[in-house]
Amino acid sequence: MQNLKLLKKELVKKGVAFEKGLSNQEIIEIEKIYNITFPIEYIEFLKIGLPVSKGFYNWRDLTPENINRIKEKMNIPFIDIINYCDEIDYWPKGWGIRPETDQELKKKIELLLKEAPKLIPVYIHRYIPVTNGTPPIFSIMGLDIIYYGKNLFQYLEIEFGIKEYNGIKFEKIEHIKFWSDTINW
Repeated sequence: MQNLKLLKKELVKKGVAFEKGLSNQEIIEIEKIYNITFPIEYIEFLKIGLPVSKGFYNWRDLTPENINRIKEKMNIPFIDIINYCDEIDYWPKGWGIRPETDQELKKKIELLLKEAPKLIPVYIHRYIPVTNGTPPIFSIMGLDIIYYGKNLFQYLEIEFGIKEYNGIKFEKIEHIKFWSDTINW
C-alpha cells in the first residue's frame, strides 16, 4: 500500500490520530534543530499528516522539553550499545578483528557508532535511519535489534495490523551501515 493517503485512512481506522501535515518550512526547521535529514519517504508521510497518538513523536512541538525528549530517544540506541557492548556475541567480519578486552571493545564500538547513520524515532522504540535511500525500520531495545519493515510504509502496515510481520522479505531490505550488521546479535 504505497499510496500515502490510503495508508493514512487505514491508520485512522486503526485509531491513529493525525494533525495537519508538516510544511516544508517546518521540516527544514526540525531538521536543523535535530541536526538530521529526514528520509524522503518519512517527509512525504509527515506532509500528509503528523501522527500525534501516544507513542508517536510530535515533531511540531518545539518546546524545550519535547526537543530534549526526542534527542534523548535518538541517543538511547547508541548509549545502550556502548553500555552493553561486552554482551555482544556476534562480531561481523566487516568490523575487523574483535578486540580482546572490554575496554578495547568499547572503543571499537564507539568508533563504529560514530560512522553509523543517526536514528530517527518514529513510534515508541521503532527507528528510521538517516539515509538517502529507502531505509528499513528498526525495532531497537538495548541489544535486541530487528527489522520491523523494509520501509516506512510496510512498517506502518505491520505495526498497526494492516499486514503481517511474516510478510517482510528480508533479502530485499536495504543494508544500513552498522545497524543492519547488528541484526545478528
